[in-house]
Amino acid sequence: MKLSDVTAKIEARIPKCWAEDWDNPGLALGHSEADISRIAVALDATPENVESAAALGCEMLVTHHPVIFRPVSSVTDTGIAGSALLAAAEKKMAVYSAHTNWDCSPEGVNILLASLLHISSPKPLLPSQAGSWGLGAAGDLPEPVSAAAFLNALHECWGLNDFTFYGDTGKVIRRIALGGGACQDLWRSAVKEGADCFITADFSYHIRQEALAAGLSIVSADHGEMERASLPALAEILREETALEVFLLKEKINTHLHWQKNLI
Repeated sequence: MKLSDVTAKIEARIPKCWAEDWDNPGLALGHSEADISRIAVALDATPENVESAAALGCEMLVTHHPVIFRPVSSVTDTGIAGSALLAAAEKKMAVYSAHTNWDCSPEGVNILLASLLHISSPKPLLPSQAGSWGLGAAGDLPEPVSAAAFLNALHECWGLNDFTFYGDTGKVIRRIALGGGACQDLWRSAVKEGADCFITADFSYHIRQEALAAGLSIVSADHGEMERASLPALAEILREETALEVFLLKEKINTHLHWQKNLI
């Protein structure tokens, strides 16, 4: 299948128009007429992931995070993005990303995270104006649980190993809100939704303090670990749309703490 046909099929299912204005999803590198028979899926375009994809015979690497966020003045081997692009170009490998359009998809990051926690009737924290699902999700757990039991569920359902809980450890948690990736600005929406706890990544100190003062418990998760839970579904969509071989790469997510059962 030609690369142009592959990208067209992806974008029919996950349109780029669903992405945030500041985002840069889509094809970052590749010849439109190149033949694609195997696709690798990863969180990031790194030199290591390019090598892993090449070892599997893949001509295309699809990532969640774009390898280029902003206009670049040069592509060199002095950074991760440049090194990855150079390696991909040398191997004639296309590099593509589905970022905030995947976050907002009705099959994407936020709805998947909610589904994995068995949240009933989830709703977006920020509904989309472009016809997609929207950002974040809020809803009720199947039954009220202790904070410790909830954190255990995050490890078991999302595979989180690196996260921190802030708030009353004796609090019973029933209604939760979440934002896949860095969604700290949605904390007020979480409060409006009556959430007991809000889970997202990259919380800054002062915003965290504001949210806690409003009575919201917080789980600050590792950005990559949180979003990685959605990649199996993205890989499956690629298989369905292209009928090509699709491989989910095993990535090392850097963590500084490790989950421990009943840590509170």
